[in-house]
Amino acid sequence: MGMAAKQFYYRGRSFIFDCQFCDEHLEEDSFGFGVVREIYIRDCYFKWHPPSIYTKARTVIDLGANRGALSTLMTTQAKFILSVDCGEQYAPIIRHNMSRNNYTNYAIETVLVGAGGTLAGSDAPRITMDELFRRHEIESVDLIKMDIEGSEFALFESADWLKRVNAISMEVHPLHGAPHTILNIINQYGFTYAIADENLQRIDDAREASFIYAWKNA
Repeated sequence: MGMAAKQFYYRGRSFIFDCQFCDEHLEEDSFGFGVVREIYIRDCYFKWHPPSIYTKARTVIDLGANRGALSTLMTTQAKFILSVDCGEQYAPIIRHNMSRNNYTNYAIETVLVGAGGTLAGSDAPRITMDELFRRHEIESVDLIKMDIEGSEFALFESADWLKRVNAISMEVHPLHGAPHTILNIINQYGFTYAIADENLQRIDDAREASFIYAWKNA
């Protein structure tokens, strides 16, 4: 099932996400409302973050942007949003949803960061985090959301880019690596973190981690 463009409310802020446009322009088995349920209703990317991580996010990078649901949500707060996905089919969807919110200060990159995982066969150009920062003249990032299907483990192998990041919300894919390796690295870079399982229940055992919430200054 699909649904028409709708105004959503999140933590006192409103925005539009056009599920119908997504479903009509993407030939996929999933639907826009599934993304809505996960990000806006289940609150998968902010559930275990301090509230200020959302309210203070002015520069945002959305890695694995897909339809741009998180990017669209952040139009309520951010001054600049960089949406990154290796699937070129998502770029017009993101542009449409940004335009529905009259938001113009954003950029889209059809590239792949990291390596391996289920995206290993992608033909998209590879790019490092440092190259992304240079290309868009980003000095620091308030929030990085990450869902890159297992490519995240390679991304953290060279992690100096974390010095320029205040907070991370990410899905982690244990089939492609050990979550504790990422937790060890973000701990070395001064982050506090919380982890949750696939049901978004907070846990202590990194082996069961599906989500990582990390921040430096709350």
